[in-house]
Amino acid sequence: MKNEVRIMNTKGQRPKAKKAFLRMSSFWMVLFLLFTSYSFAQKVAAVVDSTQIKIGEEIKLSILVEADTTASVVFPEGNNLFVPLELLESYKTDTLKKEAKYSLIKKYGLTQFDSGTYFIPKQKILIDEKPFFTDSIRIAVADVAVDTLKQKMFEIKSIVSVEKGSSNWWKYLLIVLGLIILFGLYFYYFVFQLKDKKKKKKKAEIPPYDRALLQLNELDNSTLLLKSEYKNYYSELTNIVRQYIEEEVRIDALESTTAELIRKIEAQKDAGYLDLKDETIKNLKNVLQTADLVKFAKSKPDDAVIKADRNLVQHIVVETKEAIPEISEEERKKDEEYQLRLLEQQRKKRRFRNAAIGIVAMIIVFGGLIGYATISYIKENTYLGHSMSDLVDGEWVTSQYGASGFTIATPQVLKRMTPIKSKDSVPLPVETEIYAYQSHLAPFSIALEVVTFREKPKITLDDIGEQILKGYEARGATKLIVKYDEYESPTGIKGLKMYGTGIFVDEESPFGGTQESAYEAYIFEEGRGIQILKMLHAEDDEQAEKIVARILNSITQTENNDVR
Repeated sequence: MKNEVRIMNTKGQRPKAKKAFLRMSSFWMVLFLLFTSYSFAQKVAAVVDSTQIKIGEEIKLSILVEADTTASVVFPEGNNLFVPLELLESYKTDTLKKEAKYSLIKKYGLTQFDSGTYFIPKQKILIDEKPFFTDSIRIAVADVAVDTLKQKMFEIKSIVSVEKGSSNWWKYLLIVLGLIILFGLYFYYFVFQLKDKKKKKKKAEIPPYDRALLQLNELDNSTLLLKSEYKNYYSELTNIVRQYIEEEVRIDALESTTAELIRKIEAQKDAGYLDLKDETIKNLKNVLQTADLVKFAKSKPDDAVIKADRNLVQHIVVETKEAIPEISEEERKKDEEYQLRLLEQQRKKRRFRNAAIGIVAMIIVFGGLIGYATISYIKENTYLGHSMSDLVDGEWVTSQYGASGFTIATPQVLKRMTPIKSKDSVPLPVETEIYAYQSHLAPFSIALEVVTFREKPKITLDDIGEQILKGYEARGATKLIVKYDEYESPTGIKGLKMYGTGIFVDEESPFGGTQESAYEAYIFEEGRGIQILKMLHAEDDEQAEKIVARILNSITQTENNDVR
């Protein structure tokens, strides 16, 4: 009886243990389902009905969201959210209920009216105020598949040094030598030859009295009065009488004012050195005052006054000649010595003036040459670069870059850069050579990246374009508009062209700053090698477009190191 009781009790305990195990398993299963349902309750995805459309054709972008029935979902709204594509229409949101979740579908009608390859940017969806992002989607507008660009394989070639173009130092040397010869002739003529000519001229010099009368007759035969050039006429008239008085009376008359000259003549008369009548002095004063009015007050005297003044000057010269007392032989010698000293002083003044003019001219010329050479050096060896006119009209350089025989012509030689410093180089196990030139005066920049893979990776030209775009963004570029086109150079080299506009940061300039610029990137594939040519310039710049076209027309690929 006891055994039966034990057996019955054992049988009664087994269902209880089983129920406890089921309850525990159900509990953990519910927790797992709750965890998985919470983890996967919120899903965001974006799809398009077609990745290839024609120009102007509508493409529908669908954003799919799976969320709890209690979740708050906010879809993106705005015309500029899908740039570079244009928003045609924003459709109503469709809602489907799946068990305890909602499937929300928001559709947008998009299009593009220019051929090329574009990317629908990432879109932000808020679920319970938490941001979720879709992937960007590539769209081809009236485009064709990109060529694989299979070309003949070439052996890896060694680095070839490019000879630097010969400088024009010999031209500057010839200019300097020519200037030295000219200045030598200048000084020889004015210091030596002119001195000899003046000595010969002095021997045949006309006496002051005769020269004054001759100058008055020459003034009568001039056309100054016919041309109504009263100022010049009176200047010549008064200079004749002043020069005569200075030479004969030995008074500083040419550099004295009217009042000063009259005082000096009166002082000579009072001292007994000049027996000149008061009326003659008064006439001289009147003529000089009339001349001052004509020269400085623009007075226009009558013809009768002009004729009278001319006759007065001749009368003053004659009266002065007669008023000068006779001098002895000793005084005449002293007077000649005085004249010689006066002439020597004048010659010294002229020599000094001529020498000063020559030295100043030499300083200006040599300073200009040094300044030009300095500016050329700064352009060639500093970050400033060249102006756009220099790049267009200057002497271009044709060089071969890399081991694949990639040859282009550029306005300036592209300098080798350290690949590590390049933020937009292809991040793969490759051998990379980077050459670049940048001008901040233009502004214009060229960058050539020659990549040689050790082993051909599974990478497409589109992938490289994505890396270039990420490189621009990593360097601070914003608002990038991206277009893709198949490209073939005039020399028959095919590749992928990526172009557009954006706001770029000038990292090289010490002043920093950003500016909206246009960019172009050309990707060429050759065997295990890839060449990436990038150019950045101001938007809608005709000179920059000429430079780009000339560079693209010069692209060639050779099997040897010969530069063509």
